Amino acid sequence: MRNKFDWLQTPALLVGLCVLCALVGAFSGGALGRVVTMTLISVVFVAGLSVFTGNSGVMSFGHVAFMAVGAYATAYLTIPVPLKNTLFPHLPAPLAWLGEVHAPFPEALVISGLAAGLLGLLTSPIVARLSGLQSGIATLAVLVIVYNVLNSWTDVTRGSSSMIGIPKVTTVWTALAVVAITIVVAWAYRCSRSGLQLKASRDDFWAAEAAGISVGRHRAIAWVLSAVLCGISGSLYASFLATFNVSGFFLSTTFAFVVMVVLGGYLSLSGAVIGAIGVSALQELLRRLQDGGLTGGVALPAGTADLLLAAVLLVILIKAPYGVMNVRELRLPRPRGKGGDKPRQADQTDPVRLTSGAMQ
Repeated sequence: MRNKFDWLQTPALLVGLCVLCALVGAFSGGALGRVVTMTLISVVFVAGLSVFTGNSGVMSFGHVAFMAVGAYATAYLTIPVPLKNTLFPHLPAPLAWLGEVHAPFPEALVISGLAAGLLGLLTSPIVARLSGLQSGIATLAVLVIVYNVLNSWTDVTRGSSSMIGIPKVTTVWTALAVVAITIVVAWAYRCSRSGLQLKASRDDFWAAEAAGISVGRHRAIAWVLSAVLCGISGSLYASFLATFNVSGFFLSTTFAFVVMVVLGGYLSLSGAVIGAIGVSALQELLRRLQDGGLTGGVALPAGTADLLLAAVLLVILIKAPYGVMNVRELRLPRPRGKGGDKPRQADQTDPVRLTSGAMQ
């Protein structure tokens, strides 16, 4: 019973944190409600990204490609058929059936995740074979390829034109439900046999290889699972905005998500979630500061918000190179023992040691 309680602590606390955010968004409504919903969608993405990056120690710059696939899949599945025939009059013959398919949002959400997972499966040999900087650059190459295909294949994706007509289904509660499932899935993988072996390779790559751990196989598993979760975040994104453009799935979006993960702690699921919430709140605060909402109507020069956010990023990276949470997970404080033992400061169920093997 004690072990089960310990296992549930971190996901329960993270979900509770997201519930608080959802309550703020639901009762405030308006612009703040939209910000909170987008924050929860960001939490889904970074939790998915953490499945790969947090457990393998390899920073990925390509996961926005999976988000894009999820968004486009949801668009094709939920746009009404008459409107879709108008938007895509020149679909290639092998893909003509896409003009006639239609699915309710829950099914579209699942299918979109699976579509992104399929792309993850096709690209998994890349991350299974490469390590370190080469792997990070390879993930960026995946993003560039997907972006250019989406931007150039105008008959199927409308190219640089916006996708329109997507039913607006995602609410703050829909996003919260998906966030809860995503956090549990990400935590379950982290505690699974595959997740523990992958973390072992993160801490000491060569020792893991010598111990017979198939590092490439476990990286591929984490890569595909994280692709599915990021694809689901893309589906939520599309059905929340009801319209999107391919430019929303490239470097600026990648940078925003990387900042969230790095500031919170890219080796920790708690760090990813807290980073997404914290950076989203900071961005909104800085935006209002720049627009004059907090300075009595005196607007600051354009770009001030980005400048301040970059300054915060630099300060935190200097003070805490592994993020605010480092490798720790969010847990309740342990009571002092009868012998006056000090409460533990680190997660004892996650005996991670930072060594030169990190970022392999």
